[in-house]
Amino acid sequence: MTTAPPAAPMAPATAGRRMWNEVEPLLMPDDQKARNVVELVHRSVERLPDKEALRWKLPKDGGWVSRTYVEFWDWVARVSLGLQRLGIADGDTICIMSRTRPEWLVADLAGLALGAVTCPIYPQTEPGQTAFIINNVGASLIFVENAQLANKIESIRAQCPTLRTILTFDSAGKFPAGTLTLEDLATRQADAVQREAWEARWRAIPREHLMTVIHTSGTTANPKGAMLTHAGVLYNYEAAVQIVDFYETDLFLSWLPLSHIFERLTGEIIPLAHGSTVAYAEPLIERLADNMVEVRPTVMAAVPRFYERVYGRVLASVEASPPLRRRIFHWGIGVGRKRYLNHLAGTADGLGLKIQHAIADRLVYHKVKARTGGRVRYFVSGSAPLSREVGEFFYALGILILEGYGLSETSPLVSINRPRDFVFGTVGRPAPATEVRIDPETGEIQVRGPQIMRGYLNQPVETAKAIDPDGWFHTGDVGELDAIGRIKITDRLKNIIVLANGKNVSPGPMEAALSASKYIAQAVILGDRQPYTGALIAPNFDELGPWAEANGLGGMPHEQLVEERAVRQLIEGDVRTLLDDFAVFERPRRIALLPRALSEENGELTPTLKTKLRVVEENWPTQIDRLFEDEGTPA
Repeated sequence: MTTAPPAAPMAPATAGRRMWNEVEPLLMPDDQKARNVVELVHRSVERLPDKEALRWKLPKDGGWVSRTYVEFWDWVARVSLGLQRLGIADGDTICIMSRTRPEWLVADLAGLALGAVTCPIYPQTEPGQTAFIINNVGASLIFVENAQLANKIESIRAQCPTLRTILTFDSAGKFPAGTLTLEDLATRQADAVQREAWEARWRAIPREHLMTVIHTSGTTANPKGAMLTHAGVLYNYEAAVQIVDFYETDLFLSWLPLSHIFERLTGEIIPLAHGSTVAYAEPLIERLADNMVEVRPTVMAAVPRFYERVYGRVLASVEASPPLRRRIFHWGIGVGRKRYLNHLAGTADGLGLKIQHAIADRLVYHKVKARTGGRVRYFVSGSAPLSREVGEFFYALGILILEGYGLSETSPLVSINRPRDFVFGTVGRPAPATEVRIDPETGEIQVRGPQIMRGYLNQPVETAKAIDPDGWFHTGDVGELDAIGRIKITDRLKNIIVLANGKNVSPGPMEAALSASKYIAQAVILGDRQPYTGALIAPNFDELGPWAEANGLGGMPHEQLVEERAVRQLIEGDVRTLLDDFAVFERPRRIALLPRALSEENGELTPTLKTKLRVVEENWPTQIDRLFEDEGTPA
């Protein structure tokens, strides 16, 4: 593996730079680069045939099972040859509609090995959008997870003229007539001649071949399909291993949707190309904490909400503990933050601080780290901004969160905090061979590099809007560059609030800051064309419930609890404290509490947990009216 360049000196994140000209070179020689993603993974099969590749839990008996690299590769080959018998060939498109599980990975590589283009569809996608995606890519075959999804596809099949075959991962249940199972493809063995011809076929797939179409999880009826090539995705691997140290001994826990390119990179391509092991979490999110203890991962990707929940639960547990234990905990966190300040200053820890850190690790840190399995080297965060306070908290405990930045259209990597050069509140320096600039008028981040998509499928006008004639991709994100090129994301261009007085407000940083409250599950800042901003807040009822019990409000339904004045005052206090550093005109004047969390099921969140502002406004008009009515007590 290529070693990372020496760490750059620390520097505060400040606005002012508009372009980062010192592009870090990609160091991997051309003769070491794989021709396509299938070849990249197969290198690990050749090098480590008997090493564990995949691990997952059987739903019936709850036991963990695994496959070695050679067993996993044989599985891929048999499914791929089965697809070939069904008529799948170079340039065809197949869809995959399933939660994250090993069969997803097998279906993906099996299709890619034939030169097919794989197109993920989130299982929660509503039928109309599902039909649009199938037709947009012209899919002839779709993998689904179970009978429920198979029947969902059957209900729209008349709208999808190219779709010929439905294949299911699970065989239990009532399926539409003609549905095939993964076992139907995988049971038939191929002879040596067939395997040899199959291998020759995937080895010949060029880097510039279209690999996948990722449809944006946006808020419109018709999402855009980003066309990603093998070259763009391979670049992500080549850049990632240059700047982050991954090992064959690493164990990755995969639980985010493989339908998203972020998890596909961190939970499929990087670990398998590196010869690491991938373990799959159980489908119930409530089991994730237990799975971490059972599997003991060393690397894991997650969205900021996961880290915020862990942070909130740890603090709640500490607050409920005896005074001495609370003092020891906060002392230990203070020791960790001193180490972070030394990191920012570029100075080594003194002997006294090292001794304190060793004591704190024994008394404080190891108890929290044990909840993650005790072996995590890196958490990787993406998809949304991570609160600086949360990042510093985990670092104080001895767990480094590497926050990165990217989009589906960039395959996805644009930048990431490096293990030896990180500053919480930023998303790190641009990846190797990547140029970044800031539009001087709008503040938009624009990117140029080998990871940029080919364009949006069947949408040349949208492609021309996104990628200018000089090859710069317009991200739609607003940000800044610090003195050594680290990127600080401030908001989405379309999310910028323009108040009635003309002042611009970026809601994203305030929403991220509010996530540090244990009583706040979600916050949405509103106020476009209004005289001030307001905040819709979904309380964290897991924490608010015990507080309500202790304050004589126990047993109330959520709808009644959020109307209680004492509850409003509690959360208003956190809002004031957490937003104290923001300008007066930015801070919300009023808050409105919601009786439930925003959810994907209600259309308010995308599958990657981004807020769909249009749907939130449609679902909560009464609460929004309260924010901006003439009378009321300001927060």
